[in-house]
Amino acid sequence: MNGLHNNQKKILSYLLENKEGATLDELAAHLKVTKTAAKEHLLKVDHLGYITFVDSQGSVGRPRRRYLLTPDGLDAFPKQYSWLSNILLEHLAETMGQESINDILDGLSEKIADSMQDKFKSARNSAELLKRVTETLNELGYRASLKQSDLRKGAIIEATNCVYHSVAQKHPSLCRFDVKFIENATDGMNVKLESCIARGGSVCRFCIKKKES
Repeated sequence: MNGLHNNQKKILSYLLENKEGATLDELAAHLKVTKTAAKEHLLKVDHLGYITFVDSQGSVGRPRRRYLLTPDGLDAFPKQYSWLSNILLEHLAETMGQESINDILDGLSEKIADSMQDKFKSARNSAELLKRVTETLNELGYRASLKQSDLRKGAIIEATNCVYHSVAQKHPSLCRFDVKFIENATDGMNVKLESCIARGGSVCRFCIKKKES
């Protein structure tokens, strides 16, 4: 919730504790501010997509509006995904071994790429295919860009964001997922991770070449 005013954080926390929602009057009373001031804070969190509202008609007067958290509002609260992921990977490594983890990552990358095959297979040429793969990586949060699309020289995709950075630092094998995903998305092209953010690089750089016949 970085960047939010303290009262905006209080609104989200209040709605988290009151799953049935809250009216403007209730929120203003909770913040100890005027309804006008509370409304301004509501507009801010609404603009971010953190809240929604429902109107219910009472026996008299205007509809009663209650504000509630959206799924994005729930996600705005701190999560411990990286902590849980580290524990899970360590447990899997101890009980199954690294080779089994690699098999799991390979299977996941293939499954996810297969679910997007309509998007990839409709590409008219390799340059368009690489562009679509880059767009998909961006949709997944990698902040990727296609630096070079000529496969003869070695196409290059660079990502400036490691989506599981803290976990990959402890478990570098996770980077295998990125490589295998691009390989599956490009129908088996050769992909090499030449630079890795989790290992100290400024970017994750994937060099892509045609698969050997």
